[in-house]
Amino acid sequence: MEDDVRGVLLSGISEEQMQNVAVFCNGFPSIDMSFKVEDEEEVTEGEGVVVNVELEREMDEGDEGNEDEDDDEKEEEGGGMGVVSAPLFPAKKIEGWWVVIGNASNNSLLSIKRVNLVKSQKVKLQFLAPEEAGDYNLKLYLISDSYMGCDQEFDLPLSVAAGDDEDDDDDDEEDE
Repeated sequence: MEDDVRGVLLSGISEEQMQNVAVFCNGFPSIDMSFKVEDEEEVTEGEGVVVNVELEREMDEGDEGNEDEDDDEKEEEGGGMGVVSAPLFPAKKIEGWWVVIGNASNNSLLSIKRVNLVKSQKVKLQFLAPEEAGDYNLKLYLISDSYMGCDQEFDLPLSVAAGDDEDDDDDDEEDE
């Protein structure tokens, strides 16, 4: 936002309120997410699917390379990054994240994992491929339990191949 536009927008608030706005804005997370389906070409009906997700919080220039023992201790205790500016919350609030895979066409949840993200994290989500072969447009979501407006949604196309029926034929022959 341009300085003059921001100045007009914030002109009616006190200095204390301005400081609260600055604290909140400086703590608001910016997270990059990338993902890859393992063995994407070999997904078959009803078989397990693994999606590897990498999350990385964009760091302020002042935060990078500023790691001493005190910072490590603060991270372990949930201090510093990840602490939500929530003055009306009764206790210290640590932000939490949910990585979710769903099928919006039939409103189904396929996989979900809770993440406590400080700087970066790798997450492995697993679910069973649909029982019918075809192309599916799944969704991958990154959802915050603390901030409105920073959730992310990605298309996760999945091609499911028909499974081998040879195993079923072999079983039928053994039964005769």
